[in-house]
Amino acid sequence: MRSQAMFFQEQAAQKACDPQMQKTLAYVRPLFVGKRKKGLEGLAADGLGFEEMRVACQEIRDRVVDNLDVWLELFEARAQATGAKVLWARDGDEVARLLVDLARQHGVRKVVKSKSMLSEEADLNTAFAAAGIESIETDLGEYIIQLAGETPSHIIAPAVHKTKEEVADLFVAHHGLPRQSDITALAREARGVLRQHFLSADMGVSGANFLVAETGSAALVTNEGNGRMVTTLPRLHVVIAGIEKIIPNLQDLATLMRLLPRSATGQSISNYVSVLTARGGLALDSPVQGPEKIVFVLVDNGRADLLGGEFASMLRCIRCGACMNHCPVYTAIGGHAYGWVYPGPMGSVLTPLYTSLKTAQDLPQATTGCNQCGAVCPVGIPLPELMRALRRRTFEEGLRPWLERLGYKVWAWAACHPRFYHWGVRRAVRYLKWLAGGEAFIRVLGMAPGWTGGRDLKAPPGRSFQELWADRKNRG
Repeated sequence: MRSQAMFFQEQAAQKACDPQMQKTLAYVRPLFVGKRKKGLEGLAADGLGFEEMRVACQEIRDRVVDNLDVWLELFEARAQATGAKVLWARDGDEVARLLVDLARQHGVRKVVKSKSMLSEEADLNTAFAAAGIESIETDLGEYIIQLAGETPSHIIAPAVHKTKEEVADLFVAHHGLPRQSDITALAREARGVLRQHFLSADMGVSGANFLVAETGSAALVTNEGNGRMVTTLPRLHVVIAGIEKIIPNLQDLATLMRLLPRSATGQSISNYVSVLTARGGLALDSPVQGPEKIVFVLVDNGRADLLGGEFASMLRCIRCGACMNHCPVYTAIGGHAYGWVYPGPMGSVLTPLYTSLKTAQDLPQATTGCNQCGAVCPVGIPLPELMRALRRRTFEEGLRPWLERLGYKVWAWAACHPRFYHWGVRRAVRYLKWLAGGEAFIRVLGMAPGWTGGRDLKAPPGRSFQELWADRKNRG
């Protein structure tokens, strides 16, 4: 997927003024936040504390990240011992090439896919189409946006920005069936259409929430039965996953599953939790024979560059989406404004690291610094600190506008010279009071009109905080 993050400011402004988008986001945010809260209450009822569980999950992820090469080699050995094939991909282009080659080798004409954000990184559907191979998304949300020719706006609920009426219009246009207006009827219609694809597909492609090193297995967590269909019915099953998805053992999987569904959808457990292991050509998790062959494609695409550096903690991410559900920026502009696969706070860090800081330099600025994302992260990723580190890097590399850089340099100099700073603050607050013209709010900020373009700035009392504090002490 080609990054459009360089257009973030324009896209954010457009989405912030889209009334339908705002209506959708106003409904979605309290839904996700409320469900997560109830899910954590259930955790407490089981005698488990969120902070203690978060520390345990963070330690599991750090144990892997700190010795990633060892765990990857172990996973490869165990997976091959079960009869699976393990391939490696440097980037998204190589992922696409490997999967197209696999499809051609096995005479594949149709591919069914379970939801995978990494397949979005590789723009896999475009590659299949170019090779003349039909590729069908089978997650309901992903299926809807595939029909619409769009990309996901949320990593858990890809079509969360779509209304029921828009979905009904898409189904009429593509299915040629009578229009349905009920959500249950729309889901039933999609299930009927997708069932034919499941039965006629030659190859299934899925992601993996985790890769279990001790057993060479893929752990897949879904709320729709499509994941089971994709991984058991086609004769070839291909798992594509980032190299950071490794976890040591099944006990660690059980620990992580305490927080993953609760953080993502508020559930104590997802509807379907599959542990898929090849064994002599059979998938043990399957109620039927299963695929003839299982292939794992382990993908770098910028992940190895984070090892041992200040952004290594991002490799802990388990893709739950809690950070974006609680982010006031994401819930004001939606996911498409971020311009690449990952939106919200996680995208504000991952997109510059995986694509280009130069073209995605505005994303780390898309934060209020409220730390809601850091507070809810189930693996303790310090997202605000990482965004600050990226902002510092853009400044040091001269990527920000020269006027902005000059302003920061002046501010830094003034902050190191207290007398001059206090003198400047006293004059600034008097200027701002004069600018308000006796009103309670400043409608247009003279030197920075963009700041008040979408908000009112409360007028100061005309004296600095230190002056007011000094008066209070004297009166005391």
